[in-house]
Amino acid sequence: MSGRVFAIGGGKGGVGKTTAVSNLATALSAAGYDVVALDVDLGMSNLGPVLGIQPDGGPTIHNVLAGDAGISEATYETERGFSVIPGTQALDEYAAADPSRLQYTTGPLTEEYDVILLDTSAGLSNEVISPLRIADGVVLVTTPDVVAIRDAAKTGELAARVGGTVEGVVVNQAREDEETRELIDELGDEVLAAVPKDDTITMTHIVARTASPAAAAFSDLAGTLVGVNQLEETHGAYATQAAPAPDPEPEPEPDSAGDDRPADGTPQPADTAAESEQTTAETDSESGPIATAAYDQEQAETESFFTEQREEEKRASALGRLRRIFE
Repeated sequence: MSGRVFAIGGGKGGVGKTTAVSNLATALSAAGYDVVALDVDLGMSNLGPVLGIQPDGGPTIHNVLAGDAGISEATYETERGFSVIPGTQALDEYAAADPSRLQYTTGPLTEEYDVILLDTSAGLSNEVISPLRIADGVVLVTTPDVVAIRDAAKTGELAARVGGTVEGVVVNQAREDEETRELIDELGDEVLAAVPKDDTITMTHIVARTASPAAAAFSDLAGTLVGVNQLEETHGAYATQAAPAPDPEPEPEPDSAGDDRPADGTPQPADTAAESEQTTAETDSESGPIATAAYDQEQAETESFFTEQREEEKRASALGRLRRIFE
């Protein structure tokens, strides 16, 4: 066996790297692949806890990278059928961990697992360089937001500089809006998957609901990474099980509050105070409150125009930078 190593990166924190690792591992495991996920976000490790793994003083990836434990000692089984090598939040162990030792860690894993997923850190530190360099493929994760796109581009550029190979881009939290469509259109075939925004995915429930659109998207992405058109689930259900029927919505109650009309629907006389107030507003001179409000509105629209123009320029620059990685 010679498993493949994928580094899941993206530069910006919060774009969904840990979410992608967790769901890819779930999808691949359900299809019968032997999978291990490593938390190589050494400064802010959280892959273990979100998957229900708490070493409680046991060895972690930090101990392995410090030379104090073997890789098998730091490997734990999840309830979803795949393995995880978690990290720790202890500052002393962070200081002792040497990211350059990662290359000696993943070698033995490729003899035991089909797929090795590396959950990388944000930023462009040395602990990011090691996984980008040793991985067989780098998967960039971004949201449609301009800052995330820009940072994904930086990570892709760094991967190229250290000899890594960028497989493509995952658009996470994809929306039905112009920004998402623009990103997907700009990258074309370099988009490996567009995972729809799913508010049920949280750090306490990080795996997508079975048969949800997000689960289907992650399953398709997993198939792409291992070179199959569609994963066939043999060891569990993740993307193809029928979704439960939604709870019926309650019937809306008639809204009778504030309705003073008689039962026959006859309109009531208008409120004389409201009539008077409307007449006063209509007879204000052009130099009064109405003209002032119009001026303020014109100023606001002018400022908004230039702000939007600057944002469009930033977005175009970020999109171009990300696109050039694949040229």
